[in-house]
Amino acid sequence: MSAASVNSLNQKFELRNYSVYFDIVESLAAEELLDSLDRSTSLFKQVFNFQEDPAGAFFLLKDEKDFEQATGHAPKIGESIRLDYQSNSIFLLINKLEGGIGEVAARELGHLFFNNRVNERELQIRQWRTPSWLREGFALQAAYKIRKDSREWLQAGWAKLQDAQKANQLIKPAILTKDIYLVPDASRRQLALFQSFYMVRLLLGIYCDSFFSKYSTLMYALEDMEAESCFRQITSFDFEKFFVLFSDWVQKTNAWSAME
Repeated sequence: MSAASVNSLNQKFELRNYSVYFDIVESLAAEELLDSLDRSTSLFKQVFNFQEDPAGAFFLLKDEKDFEQATGHAPKIGESIRLDYQSNSIFLLINKLEGGIGEVAARELGHLFFNNRVNERELQIRQWRTPSWLREGFALQAAYKIRKDSREWLQAGWAKLQDAQKANQLIKPAILTKDIYLVPDASRRQLALFQSFYMVRLLLGIYCDSFFSKYSTLMYALEDMEAESCFRQITSFDFEKFFVLFSDWVQKTNAWSAME
């Protein structure tokens, strides 16, 4: 896709290896997006084990017509984001995004990096080789850390997890295999996102960058390998045993240690 193929995308900003194409009326949104990605870069490199600055292109689209023209297909009902993995491109229907554009951009670029490095594929509709909690947890590492209210947001999330742990209401990994965003109850859905974020924080705390390096290498090389088998080979835990370890960590750890 070229910017010229959508008439309204008459502007382009670039920073590091990121670019954003947009209409001039969306200049502030484009600046916010690039600023967020700039602040995300060190986290992307740490979490995904990049040696060089990663790259990504964003297209800020004003309506369904632009969306279809840019991607070649009309948006599905409720669709506001589309990723093209081959070109490292992300298309955003800007007036229908849920959440700030900077957080959305960092999260979706995290998805793109994860899926490309792991060679992910859908097994069923909204279900990938890697369970949703693991994919989302990696995708949210930068997105949650760059929020302007990050400390308050993550502290509140940890408090929710501790309350859920006391009430035996943490969400089991088996429930979080399919897309977390399909969880119908909004409060449980947000709990699932916090839980995914912190489960990956625990992985990163124990294994640093070696977990993702090994996981992505194995999953990319062995297309028939199951995610849990790969996880067990790296950590010696299956998903349920890791969940038990995580539950114990939530019970015994304070928010500041968990966040860092």
